[in-house]
Amino acid sequence: MDYFLKKLANIQKDKLLHFFWGAILSFILMLSFGIFGMFIALIIPAIKELYYDKYLGRGNCEWADYVYSIAPTIMLAIMKYY
Repeated sequence: MDYFLKKLANIQKDKLLHFFWGAILSFILMLSFGIFGMFIALIIPAIKELYYDKYLGRGNCEWADYVYSIAPTIMLAIMKYY
């Protein structure tokens, strides 16, 4: 258990922000549009990572950012549809 808690304590602030905003985005979209909102919530972070971070060069384009952004969507989908 200590190993798990130490790993959680070492998550970068940037990744936690991606998780937080991904949770807000997925909650609003899934509440408003259902399963279609889930797909939108999976696509928007990818577009943000590619366009804003990679092509405009205003951020650091990382796969981990995308994974942390869509993790809440996957969690909400599992809770809602299974």
